[in-house]
Amino acid sequence: MQHLLTLMERDKYVYRYRKVDGSDELRDIFWAHPDAITLVNNFHIILIMDSTYKTCRYRMPLLEIIGVTFTEMTFCVGFAYLQSERVDNFTWALQMVKEQITSGEVEVIVTDRDLALMNAVENVFPKAVNLLCLFHICKNVKAKRKMIVFPKKKQVQKMEAWEALIYSYDDAQYYMKLAIFEGICSSCSIFYDYVHEQWLIPHKERFVEAWTNRVMHFGNTTTQRVESAHWSLKRILQDSIGDISSVWETINSMIVLQHNEIIASFEKSIIQKVHRYSNRLYANLCGVVSKNAIDHIGAEYDRVKYVGID
Repeated sequence: MQHLLTLMERDKYVYRYRKVDGSDELRDIFWAHPDAITLVNNFHIILIMDSTYKTCRYRMPLLEIIGVTFTEMTFCVGFAYLQSERVDNFTWALQMVKEQITSGEVEVIVTDRDLALMNAVENVFPKAVNLLCLFHICKNVKAKRKMIVFPKKKQVQKMEAWEALIYSYDDAQYYMKLAIFEGICSSCSIFYDYVHEQWLIPHKERFVEAWTNRVMHFGNTTTQRVESAHWSLKRILQDSIGDISSVWETINSMIVLQHNEIIASFEKSIIQKVHRYSNRLYANLCGVVSKNAIDHIGAEYDRVKYVGID
């Protein structure tokens, strides 16, 4: 631990830790790269977070907090090894994150349905909207469907109705699709009750499009960015028998490479000229806002051709 803290001070990391009462045993430790703090203060609207396991010999869960730049690249805001996945541990880690964000409020946080983490998010970021990962919800619903719905033809029918329901564009369409879904599930009330009571009643505002599109999530409605970050880290680590210090050094190398790629994406976004944006409509935007943002504006402009000008 002394070696780890020396390394963090050498590279000017922000770090916090706490010990078990009355001993020198590590309870939780949080760290964030100085460049990551700069990035999160520029791009603080949305955070994505999840825990991963089997990264070190001590079997402590590693909480990873992810942000997204205006060039739609992922960056690691911070990491925390936690003693356990309880509300108190998550609350402490998120409080450490919140202390680093001084330029504005976090508006959207995407997590899995981990009740302890969700409670911690509500405690630390009460004004933020906590969205649930749509990918994992659909995965759970599909797994339940395979267990209790037969024959296979009915499985497909029910999933089509489910997908139509979760992609409802407003409240009225949602309740209309819900009635259709209930009718299709009339022969298998167990499946309908599972979906309705486990997901829709308590959490529909967190993953159904009619509600999630009311907040600025920039298309981030899953935890796949943080899952991808977990995968990249484990691929570099190769095993789970190292100590926290060796894991930190691996993460540090990964973050330095990540930040170099982000800086390159910023430069490219300023310099790169796209022929379709060379007309007067985009004259005051090119080189001022990111190319990705202009791509979204271009897509909306193209929609006028078939939506109309209203």
